[in-house]
Amino acid sequence: MAKNHQFTIGWISPLPLEKEAARLVLDEEYPQEEVQYQNAFYLGGRIGKHEVVIGVQRKMGLSQAAILAEKMRTGFPNIKYFLLVGIAGGVPRYGPAGAVSEIVLGDVVVSSPRGNHGGVLQYDKGAWQGQGRLNFRGYTNGVPGDLMAAINNFRAEGWSKTNIAEVLKQMRLKLDEKRRHQYDDPGPSRDRLFEDTYEHQGTELDDCKECCDADYTTSRSDRGDGATRLLDEPSVHFGNIASSNQLQISAIERNRVQQEHEAICFEMEAAGVLEEYPCVVVRGICDYADSHKNKGWQNYAAATAAAYAKGLLSMIPATDAASSAQSAKSSLPQHTAQVSNVTFGNNNKGFQAGSIHGNISGLHFGGN
Repeated sequence: MAKNHQFTIGWISPLPLEKEAARLVLDEEYPQEEVQYQNAFYLGGRIGKHEVVIGVQRKMGLSQAAILAEKMRTGFPNIKYFLLVGIAGGVPRYGPAGAVSEIVLGDVVVSSPRGNHGGVLQYDKGAWQGQGRLNFRGYTNGVPGDLMAAINNFRAEGWSKTNIAEVLKQMRLKLDEKRRHQYDDPGPSRDRLFEDTYEHQGTELDDCKECCDADYTTSRSDRGDGATRLLDEPSVHFGNIASSNQLQISAIERNRVQQEHEAICFEMEAAGVLEEYPCVVVRGICDYADSHKNKGWQNYAAATAAAYAKGLLSMIPATDAASSAQSAKSSLPQHTAQVSNVTFGNNNKGFQAGSIHGNISGLHFGGN
């Protein structure tokens, strides 16, 4: 029997590898046949006291994320909040002089208001003006207040309370020996930050270590203490996440968006979900949003994001399905009503403003 009405947390995984990481943080996984909607299976389970349903996108992009969120909210009507959890490209450093923060591969970024944005912005949305400049109009809804309170409370607990290292350990123990190492921390020697102006020298299939000049890289140790990480101890950063339908692979464009919008992370889904639904975004950093992309950090970054998200859920009060139903209903688009009779006044030559939603069975003009 389907359990669709018991889920109160919707977890969106843009990629299959991110869904696999999400599976590993479940405290209990439900049988597949009990979690389905419209001939599609979802992953359902429990994290702490929360009933969580996990969906994976069919394709990348903002619209695909929005479509999945809509299907999940319809098929699992008591979802109160969404978590969008996965990998992303990060800005290597951010912050004012004297208080600069370093982002390294494997770190986690959480959507939080900064500057003029509420945690997520669609940076490729706007109107093109003279000289090829985009007049930005990509503001989105911010992270809801109750979710923001959970983020801030978790942040106030300090890094040790995130329990990321322990969760990563438990995730690995759920796998057989052959697969366990896919979630190992690749380590600082595989974290290569290239100079902004040095482009990738091969094709997208060529690894940087084979075709790019290491003399143009900066190691973590050269970046200072702020870039030093112990094994399985990623830092967690809070700020704006730049969202777009375009894959961000230009260090120059990355820096421009960072400076204009105080963004610290780049991805391709969040703005689509936040347009309509209450959501917090958690991203593990797998590259530096430049041309030197590789897949070597993707599994670990997906794991660190999932591990943080699990901890964050412990800061959100559990909601039973009955009370969540009313909250979910209030945030859904209102259904249209049947209108059986509409009469307009005598002044039919002018304009009478208004909106009519639903089916109309009769129109009458004039007072008679």
